[in-house]
Amino acid sequence: MSYVIDGVAPALAADAFVRGEGRRPTSVSEFRGSWIVVAFAVRSADVLELAALEEAFAADGALVLATTPEDWHEVAHRYAGEPVRFPILTQVAETRRVTMIVDPLGIVRHVGLRRSVRETLAVLEELVVSPVAAQLAA
Repeated sequence: MSYVIDGVAPALAADAFVRGEGRRPTSVSEFRGSWIVVAFAVRSADVLELAALEEAFAADGALVLATTPEDWHEVAHRYAGEPVRFPILTQVAETRRVTMIVDPLGIVRHVGLRRSVRETLAVLEELVVSPVAAQLAA
């Protein structure tokens, strides 16, 4: 999968695990109109760290999505009892641990290797107050 900053977000759709719901098809395009943080190839620690900061992302107007190459049943079993409210898209072929931030118009504004969720939150906060974000709000 390729990601181009200032380009249209890639079409990404897969079955998602959402705690308390059944398996459901989900796509990034469903969330157009909001900032979206997509964490690719998440590990368990990533998911729990994202869950811990999900409210901070929401306070900045962003929704969190995670992806994994794992099967939906494995993901459902692993996270059913965890405090994870965001969708985890399953069987996504991307194996690089990268994060993509998409603006409300569906344009990729950031792509980077994920070192920490706090770092991703800081990047989002910079983007939300940038001149580009001001133009989106106008």
